[in-house]
Parts: sequence; structure tokens; C-alpha cells
Amino acid sequence: MSPRIRHVLAALLAVACSAAPASPPTPPTPATLPATRPAEVELTVLHVNDVHGQTQGTAQRGGYPRLATLVDALRQRAAAEGGHALLLHAGDEFSRGDDLTRATLGAANVDVLNALRFDAWTPGNGEFYDGLPNLQTRLRQAAFPTLAANVTSRVDGNGLAEPYVILTAGPLRVGVLGLCFVRKEHPSALLLKIEPPLAAAKRLVPELRKQCDLVIALTHIGFDADRQLAREVPGIDLIVGGHSHTRLPDGHRETAPDGRTVWIAQAHEHLQDLGCVRLRCVRTDEGYRVAEVEPRLLPLDASVRQDPKIKALLARWAQRIQRTQQTQPQTQPQTQPAAPAH
Repeated sequence: MSPRIRHVLAALLAVACSAAPASPPTPPTPATLPATRPAEVELTVLHVNDVHGQTQGTAQRGGYPRLATLVDALRQRAAAEGGHALLLHAGDEFSRGDDLTRATLGAANVDVLNALRFDAWTPGNGEFYDGLPNLQTRLRQAAFPTLAANVTSRVDGNGLAEPYVILTAGPLRVGVLGLCFVRKEHPSALLLKIEPPLAAAKRLVPELRKQCDLVIALTHIGFDADRQLAREVPGIDLIVGGHSHTRLPDGHRETAPDGRTVWIAQAHEHLQDLGCVRLRCVRTDEGYRVAEVEPRLLPLDASVRQDPKIKALLARWAQRIQRTQQTQPQTQPQTQPAAPAH
């Protein structure tokens, strides 16, 4: 790690240990892109995966209150240095999990993700386990784009969600393509047509590449499949993955068919770490290209202060659940409580 980056990360952790985190992004248009383009732009991609409902963490590690503190510090640092930050989720948020997650079937989780202002996510296979209707309800609740390029309905042919989104980060046009894994033997899959992720990427990345400076594949297909994706599909700059619970402290590099270096990032599980990928992009005649990539994992340990607003939001959900359980017969399925006011 360069001395400059080491200094920046140390400063960020100092802020996080002493110092809190909503509207979906809009596609770039000539009116939203800067009139003058700087020679270099720095983009920080923050990412999590395979949280599995561990919303509050333990006394020593994890939890959304700690994540909120560190994300806020990184966003502030990026802005202060003239850069930009995106926050992505690579799936498996509300399968299994703590009492809060199970009692609300992910409603509390999505409320927290909204509060943290995620920029995009792709569902994991665990998101389907409570049934397709529940997942569709959660997708409507989300205030950020859900991406699933390879899942469509057998009934009407419509996609489960958008295949990709184009985000603006200053002058950068960042295309994010979502690729899911769904267990075909699960009842939720009966009404779904599931395209192999590799085939969906080969079909859509060329289309996305024409519109963007940077292409990110946001996947829940596992590290080995991510490696294959990087090696076989030209045009991808970064893969932010999940599903295999792989911990990549310094990322992983592959070479694409077009000779492009493709970085793969994954942040293990259960919010033990926050993934942080710094990309330095330089201006070209056509737009921008990636010149330098530095992936890191930042620990969400006891030294990171817990954000009081997110702690309070989780506490309100817990109180609402307790009241709901006290008024419902234990033999009846519990209804999902309405989201408490922030």
C-alpha cells in the first residue's frame, strides 16, 4: 500500500472511531454531466455482501451502526478530496439472520439500507427463500435500484428488476450490471426463467460499455464464477461479488479477453469488514479509463463507533416487533409491522 493511501485510510479510521449517515440516482444526461472534465477522477466503491440478517453485530464486530459510521467518513473524505463514492450490496441480506430480520422478513433490513443510501444492490439466493411475493414487496420498499439481468418471469417475460443502472459520479458514467444466483429447486424459482450469468453478461456488457466510462458487475454468483466472468467477458473493469463468502483483503486480478485487467472484490460476510475499492480514472478522447485500482477491506471492529441514528432505527424496529408479538396469538403467522418513522 502506498504511503498516501495508508495515510488516508488511517485518517478515515480515526474519524470513524470518534464521529452519521434519500433518493435513487438518475441516469446521466448532458445536463447532469459537468461542462468541463478534469484530467483525473477518483472513485471509491464501497461494498458489502452476505450479511445474512446480522444487522446489529456483536460487541466486538459488525453491525449496521458501525457500517454507517465508516461509510459516512469515507463519503466525507471522498468529497473533501474532490472524489466520489458509491455504496453497493452484493446480496444475501435477509436470509436467516437475527430476530429482527426474521420477524420482519427483511423489511427492517431494507429500511436500514435506505437510511444508509445504498446506490444499488443485486439480490442473493437467500432473498428468494421467504417467497417471491415477499421479495417483490422488499424491492418496492427499496429506495435504490435492484439489479438482476439474468432473472425474468415465465408468466409475462418481464425482468425481476432492471438489468443494469448507469450512475453518475461527477463526470464519470458508471454502469452497474446485476447478476443473480437462484436455486432452481426452490419453489420461488418455478415462475422464473434464469439465464446463466455468463450468457447475460456477454449479451449486455457490450451495450453497457458503449454508454459508460466504467463497468462494474455486481454479482451474487461466487468467487469462482466471478473469475470465469472476468476471463470470458470483455469490457468489465470491476466485479463486486458475493455468495461464496470469500475474503479478499487485497482483491484479485484477472485478465479479460480484450486485455483489460479486471479486479474482483468481495468482503467476506456478516459485516465483519467494509470493502473499499479506490479507482483512479484518467481522461481520454472518448471519456475516462481506469488507470489504477486499490482494493482494501476495512475492519468493522470495536474501534469503530456505532452510529446513533442507525442504532435508534434498529431499536424502533425491535420495539415495534415486540409490541406486534405481544398482541398476536403465537400460533398465527406474524404480520410485518409498518416501518417506523426515521
